Amino acid sequence: MITTTITKKMIKDGKAKDNQFCPIALSLRNSEKVAHATIFDNFSSLFLKKKINGKTIVLNFLHSDEILSFINNFDEGKEVKPQTITFKRNLLDRKQLL
Repeated sequence: MITTTITKKMIKDGKAKDNQFCPIALSLRNSEKVAHATIFDNFSSLFLKKKINGKTIVLNFLHSDEILSFINNFDEGKEVKPQTITFKRNLLDRKQLL
């Protein structure tokens, strides 16, 4: 549903255990669809650029094993590699309008 690519620079510039400045959140800043992202341990909240009747769409995604592994390894100071990840529709937990 929403795909993003994490680069070496984003990994280098990312901050461990920081839900707005981790490499995944940094990569989503370049997204055509996402205005803001907050990455938590078990889920992510993505605020979309598209609006419905002037209201912001917020999508909460549960994390795939791939995303969980990346977050855990990065937060523990282990090596992580650049990669492309996808927030998949089947892991959409909640959609709301703000």
